[in-house]
Amino acid sequence: MDIEEFEKKVQPRAKRSRLEPFQAQIFELKAKGYANWQVCEWLAANDLKVSQEAVRKFIKSREGKGQPITARTSTTPAAKQAAAPQVSTPKEGPGPADTGPGEARKITSPADVRKARKREVDLDDYTTE
Repeated sequence: MDIEEFEKKVQPRAKRSRLEPFQAQIFELKAKGYANWQVCEWLAANDLKVSQEAVRKFIKSREGKGQPITARTSTTPAAKQAAAPQVSTPKEGPGPADTGPGEARKITSPADVRKARKREVDLDDYTTE
């Protein structure tokens, strides 16, 4: 039998994850806040033993394909900025000799780091007016 005859008789097997039949349930569990190890336990209870890494890769490869995980926080830059605590920092001064109250400078030498550790912080320098 040559290769052409074989190709006519046998169709190639499509690559398909063993997790594919459980996709809806996996995404439902993740949307409810379950961890990957808990999803693995659920799959093991359904006679499918896979690693946490396999679950993570399966979810990652299919996240943008119609099955969003709603329990996750958004990772867009605007969402990160909104979630970050708003802290006012003093302005950066032009140089080491010109720093005064309310102005900060970059500490580059080890001696300055030691001095900065010992110095008291005045919180009034960080308030907004």
